[in-house]
Amino acid sequence: MKIYISGKIGEETLTEATREKFARAERMLRQMGHDVFNPTTSGLGDLADRCENFAHCMGKHTTWYAEILKLDIKELSFCDAIYMLRDWVSSPGAFVEFSFAEAVGIRVLFSERGDAWDYLNNKFAAQTGQVCTITSRDEYIDSNIDDMWLPLK
Repeated sequence: MKIYISGKIGEETLTEATREKFARAERMLRQMGHDVFNPTTSGLGDLADRCENFAHCMGKHTTWYAEILKLDIKELSFCDAIYMLRDWVSSPGAFVEFSFAEAVGIRVLFSERGDAWDYLNNKFAAQTGQVCTITSRDEYIDSNIDDMWLPLK
């Protein structure tokens, strides 16, 4: 399975902590036998620079961030799953990647059990219209959580 790693990056020049966070996830997923797309090592930042410069030459306004996000979404579209790191909820870009994956049916995986639980709880409520039926909700979550929670080791 080809898996896209998604999480908070937050800067055009990557910090060592950000690189290591993504590298750790990549190592784990590769050890599990998966092909991995790591946006921090993709080299797409240079292409985003060229796209931004070209757009400006053509009289169009864009930003490096907009261009890198479009390139990353294109890469995500070729993946079978997206792996959401712990801090994804505080990243607008990771939220866009998550939303895109959901919209087009790409499997969503989480590094944090709480994120997987929240996702399944929301999915249960949307499917059944029931938020307060604790027993059936918990049974639904328990039967599905192992399919989407891959703890980062």
